[in-house]
Amino acid sequence: MRDFTPQPPLTPALFDSLMNLLKTSFHGRITLVIQNFRLVQVERQENFSPDELLAPGGVQEFSRPALIKKINRALEHLEFGQVVIIFKKGRLSQIERIAKERVTDVSGLDGEGI
Repeated sequence: MRDFTPQPPLTPALFDSLMNLLKTSFHGRITLVIQNFRLVQVERQENFSPDELLAPGGVQEFSRPALIKKINRALEHLEFGQVVIIFKKGRLSQIERIAKERVTDVSGLDGEGI
């Protein structure tokens, strides 16, 4: 039995920091890494074309309440995994939820118990 509890979804302060990352990005992804129901890492990957380096622009305005709801829904009950926010040409493109499950008590692997 685990002795930790899920943290609340994205806090307002973390969300504001995430929005600052999005406002300065045009192509790429932001990955929220979750372990034991807690946000442990934020990764940002950006892609640039030569033209964009000369005239960069951030992600266009979006509905803040709707985005908070979507990200929190993706984080809900996520013990291990990632939430990936993908943006293309200055627009939010998609949110991916990647759940990982720890498998410890499995028999029958590698010919055992078959």
